Amino acid sequence: MKKIFLILIILLSAGVTEAQLGSYPGAFSRLGFSARGLGMSNAMVSDVFGEVSGIYNPALSTFQNEGKVDLGYTFLSLDRKLNFIGFTKKFKLPKQEKGGAGITLAWINAGVGDIDGRDNDTRKIGSFSTFENEFYLGTGFMLTDKLSLGVGFKLYYAKLFEEVTSTSFAIDFGGVFKANENLAFGLVFKDLGAKYEWQTSKIYGSNGNTTKEKFPTVVDLGSTYLLPGNTGIVTLAVQQYFNPESEKSPYDTVITEVKEKSNNTVIRFGAEINIMKQFKVRAGLDRIDLSADDFTGNLKPSFGIGLSKNFSKSINLGFDYSFQLEPYTHDPVQNIGIVFKFK
Repeated sequence: MKKIFLILIILLSAGVTEAQLGSYPGAFSRLGFSARGLGMSNAMVSDVFGEVSGIYNPALSTFQNEGKVDLGYTFLSLDRKLNFIGFTKKFKLPKQEKGGAGITLAWINAGVGDIDGRDNDTRKIGSFSTFENEFYLGTGFMLTDKLSLGVGFKLYYAKLFEEVTSTSFAIDFGGVFKANENLAFGLVFKDLGAKYEWQTSKIYGSNGNTTKEKFPTVVDLGSTYLLPGNTGIVTLAVQQYFNPESEKSPYDTVITEVKEKSNNTVIRFGAEINIMKQFKVRAGLDRIDLSADDFTGNLKPSFGIGLSKNFSKSINLGFDYSFQLEPYTHDPVQNIGIVFKFK
């Protein structure tokens, strides 16, 4: 009974993987972080002029002078969930007058609940759920006033079915170059070494097997421009996905590695306009897939707003909202976030 259910889950996942770019292993970690990021279609790899999110690029943390805490909750269809919390701040090293370092701590939690479990006679056997977590530690170091380099450490922990869990470690490497007061460039290599390893021997005994699924390796290159008079920013990013392909059969008892398959080149861009100091409007377009036959088939346009208020000279509280259309469903992705900044 359990075997039939698990095979159905594996086959369903494989089918969805072929259908869309975002369904390779670890897809939840590539959906975005914070309502601001989602509202600007996640083109954030080089954004040093706004509220920095170091999870997009560990080198960005050296540009977040104030301490910043992000809390986010996402409304998703199909019984999915996506939540996150993060902290980013620049600080000075001991006896350091110029430059500095930065740190980012973050946790992304995602999952699917209320999965209807049935046996091969279609009798209901219960409700199931899956979850995935990413725990992130990013550190950045400012080598000069214009150049910053960083490294991010990731721990993934996921559950597919009851006792079928997986833990993986991955590394990000990133850099930011601030060409002048209005232009910055960013580059990051993400999810190096990340993979899930599913072992089913606890369920099937000697008939169990081990399946290894590598994450796509992502290279993200982008630039951000600060508009004249500090009226807003525009940002553009190009992502190269080096996608893995699993040839593992559910009935194969041999440990196998995945092989590389065709890659994807994706463009995303976003903008943030300062209507007033306490009110910002955001918009963007994600998933312009230049490698697909229909490069507009996976488009994800987005919109968002941001409100903030100073409660003292050292404390600022903000509220962010984002709205993003998703392919293959009529229901949008909506996120609400609370941003707390302090000096």
